Amino acid sequence: MKKLWDKRGAKGASDKTSQIVENYTVGVDYLLDLELLPYDIQGTMAHAKMLHKIKILTAKELSVLLGGLNKILSLWKAGKFTIDKSQEDGHTAIEAFLTENYGDVGKKVHTGRSRNDQSLTMTRLFSKEKLLGIKKAVEALIGALQMQTKKYGKIKMPGYTHMQRAMPSTVGMWLGSYQASLQDDLVLIIAMIKIIDQNPLGSAAGYGENTLGLDREFTTADLGFQKVQENPMYCAMSRGKFENMILQSIGSVMFDLGKVASDLLLFTTKEFNFFTLPDSFRTGSSIMPQKKNYDILELVRGNIGIFNGYQHQIENVIKNLPAGYNRDFQLTKEPYLKGMKLAFDTVEVMILVIKNLEPKKANLENACTPELYATDEALKLVKGGKNFREAYQEIKEKYL
Repeated sequence: MKKLWDKRGAKGASDKTSQIVENYTVGVDYLLDLELLPYDIQGTMAHAKMLHKIKILTAKELSVLLGGLNKILSLWKAGKFTIDKSQEDGHTAIEAFLTENYGDVGKKVHTGRSRNDQSLTMTRLFSKEKLLGIKKAVEALIGALQMQTKKYGKIKMPGYTHMQRAMPSTVGMWLGSYQASLQDDLVLIIAMIKIIDQNPLGSAAGYGENTLGLDREFTTADLGFQKVQENPMYCAMSRGKFENMILQSIGSVMFDLGKVASDLLLFTTKEFNFFTLPDSFRTGSSIMPQKKNYDILELVRGNIGIFNGYQHQIENVIKNLPAGYNRDFQLTKEPYLKGMKLAFDTVEVMILVIKNLEPKKANLENACTPELYATDEALKLVKGGKNFREAYQEIKEKYL
C-alpha cells in the first residue's frame, strides 16, 4: 500500500520502509483509529464543506465526497470498514477509500490539511463527547448519593480516625462527604470541557496555511466548537497536553471512587458488617463454599492505580518535547483511550453500587458505643466552667 508521504523517483522506485521499522512505528495506531473513525469522518466532512466554500471543491465534488464519507461511516457501523496496517492510520484509510471508489476527487480531500491537525480534530471531538458523558455520569452518581442520604442519612454510625472508632457520625455525613467532593470534581471537569472546546482544524502541520485562505471560523461553527484555537503551534503543543489535563481532571473523581471502594471493603467485612450489597454484586470462591466476595470493589480500588498509570504514561511521553510536532505524540493515544473508557466504566459501576447499597441499621447504631461521646462529655464540662485540659483528663480517666 502506498503511503501518503511515499516518495517516488523518476523511474517510479519507492523509498520502501523496512518491515521491522514499519511495524515498530505503526504499532497499534491503525487499530486505535477504528474507534476514532466517526470523529475523523466528522472532521473530514467539515473540511470538505469548507474547501467548497473557498472554491477548491465544486458542488458536485463536495456531494461525491460527502456521499463517500457517509458510505465509510455506514460500513464502520456495520463492522465492515477496516484499516490495514500498511495504511498506518485511519486518515490514510479514509483517503484511500475515497480515491479507490470515487476517483481523483478523493485526492482533493486532504488539501490544506496535515494528518497532524486531522488527528487533533478527531481526538478533540472524541474528547468533548466522552468528557460530557463522564460529566453526566458523575452527576448521576451524585444523584444516587443524594437519594441514599435522604433514605438512610439519619442512621448513626461511628466516625474513625487512625482506623479506630473516634466520634459519632451518620450514614448521611459519610455519604455526603463523597457527594461534596464529587461536586468539587465536577468543577474541574466543567473547566476542562471549556478549555478543550476550541477547533484545531486548519493548523495543518503546526504552522498554519497562508495560501488557500482556509476558513477556520466556518469549520469551527460546523463542528460545534466554541472558538478557533488560534495559534497553530499551540494546536500542535496541545496534543497530549489536553489529554493529560483531561485525565488529571477525571483523576480527581477516580481518587474519590477509590476511597469509597476502600471504605466499603472495610465496612462490608464480617467484623464490621455495616453495609451489604445484593448477591448479584458478589462472587464466590472456587474452594470455600461459604464465601461471598466484593470483587467489584476490589477491582475499582485496583483500577484507580491503572488509571493513574495511563495518565502518567501520557505525561511522561510529552514532557520536555520541543515545540512542533513530534512522533512521540502517537504514543499518547492508547493510554488516553484506555483511560477514558476505564473512567466511564468505573463511574457507571459505582452508580449501581451506591444505588444498591444497604446499611445495616442495628449494627451501625450498636457500634456507636459510649466512648464515642467522650469529647462531647468533656466539652459539656467546659461549658460548666472547667478548663478544657482538666475536663479532658477527667473524661479520659473515666474511659481508660
